[in-house]
Amino acid sequence: MTVRNYEKILIIKHGALGDIIQSFSIIRDIRDHYPHSSITLLTDQSYVKFFQRCPHIDYVIPDARAPFWRIDQQLKLKKAIQEQHFEKVFDLQNSDRSRMYRKVWLANQDWIGRQNRQSPESGLAGLINLLENSGIPVNSSHSSDLSWMLDDVNHILDNHNLNQGKYIILVPGSSANHAEKRWPHYANLADRLINSGHQVGIIVGPDETDIVKKMPLESILKDLSWFELAGVLNSAKFVVGNDTGPCHIASHLGRPGLAIFGPTTSAARSEIGRRNFKTLEVNNLRELSADTV
Repeated sequence: MTVRNYEKILIIKHGALGDIIQSFSIIRDIRDHYPHSSITLLTDQSYVKFFQRCPHIDYVIPDARAPFWRIDQQLKLKKAIQEQHFEKVFDLQNSDRSRMYRKVWLANQDWIGRQNRQSPESGLAGLINLLENSGIPVNSSHSSDLSWMLDDVNHILDNHNLNQGKYIILVPGSSANHAEKRWPHYANLADRLINSGHQVGIIVGPDETDIVKKMPLESILKDLSWFELAGVLNSAKFVVGNDTGPCHIASHLGRPGLAIFGPTTSAARSEIGRRNFKTLEVNNLRELSADTV
């Protein structure tokens, strides 16, 4: 099949982190299909540094996702998009915002996006469907290659007395907007593991100071960059966490691990489970004991 060589392609993907991780494989398939095109990504400004390192993206446009009534910011973003004269757009976000961008700013571009709002069985399945319906071969899309994310983290491991391949990582947090995803007994699990002779590292985000207070302080790893986070996860012998971005990273890196799901999310829809990375679903997170985990 002859593939048209579009000069400039725009991909829209705002977040969240787990969805971002899964989208890397989709973006790679788009890149492989259009090897000579210039590919720009429109993403949430918090992920700009992340995508600037992605080998399948040439340029990144930050989107503050400002309220629609902020006309000044909307016009600034409109200029940044329209002055690039994109010929083709892949909408991997499928949101009211991205649909508005199409209607108002990108009405004349070749647009690839979901044609209806019916939810697929998972976000990743929906994106794979999108490529298949567009005639783009799906070669990488079931698992992302994240080797480009890995920083050397030996200095971090040394500072926390963690040995390569011999420590367990716990990820007790989640997005601040979805605190209901958090299993509440990580402190108990950490104590049990440490008392059993295991090396334990506990990864916490900048908005999780409440979690830190309950944990063994000598095990806390905080203020990690995206790439340090990936490096620490890649050297762990096992990872236990919630339905959250770091667990998606660990899963795609092929680490052994376990993601814990309560009643508000679905392991099947998250597609976090892989050969080495398992899932555990319960109806009541508070009643799930450290013994069971």
